Amino acid sequence: MTDWVTFNHSWAYYVDSSNFSMQKITGKVPVGSVILTKRKEELDTGMSIINTDYHYAKASGVVDLEDKRAATKILTEQVFTFMKKNNQYPPGAKYKKSYKNNNVDVSFDISEYDKFTLRFTPELVGDDPEMFLMNLGTAAKRKFIPKDNWKIEAAKSSRAKCQTCGNNIEKDALRVGEPTYYMDHLNYRWHHFECISDDIWGIPKENLLGFEGLSSEQKDKVKKTLW
Repeated sequence: MTDWVTFNHSWAYYVDSSNFSMQKITGKVPVGSVILTKRKEELDTGMSIINTDYHYAKASGVVDLEDKRAATKILTEQVFTFMKKNNQYPPGAKYKKSYKNNNVDVSFDISEYDKFTLRFTPELVGDDPEMFLMNLGTAAKRKFIPKDNWKIEAAKSSRAKCQTCGNNIEKDALRVGEPTYYMDHLNYRWHHFECISDDIWGIPKENLLGFEGLSSEQKDKVKKTLW
């Protein structure tokens, strides 16, 4: 049975270590959870940025973590425990890079904005981390739930570059707009649909603006790829 502790914050999430989804906190949080709290900061330039602070839920209450590195250390141990138990990567995790000293980095994306690099060492694994990771099953896909609406359309020109692959997006090619803000004005960073589709798999239709305006052929392609 999971123990919970009280935690109140206007803008906070905890990482559910059973499935590594990020859950909004509404007054209480499971013991053993990494917590992310958000706050908006206005810069002198007029631009707004979002800062993240990290915490950990103990049985005695929630304590502050020094920085993201401290949160990463806890998440690394939790992800490793999940891997040993389930013999697969958790959602959002994938092999990233190996080193000559046998350490291996695993990229771990909990949300659209919250991304971590987990360092697997022989001491943690008790064996060769690369061999351990190679024997794991692939991660189950996690539905992408964006904080802001994304956009999809046929490219109006060939001027925009794909922010994933760096190549131009040809006119009439299917492209996806990633929302971004500058001085509180909404803009879009464009991607080829093929380049970004894995990252936005399962996105709710209501969060993908422009879908209804696509051709029948384009709609079928999106449906088969994302839903």
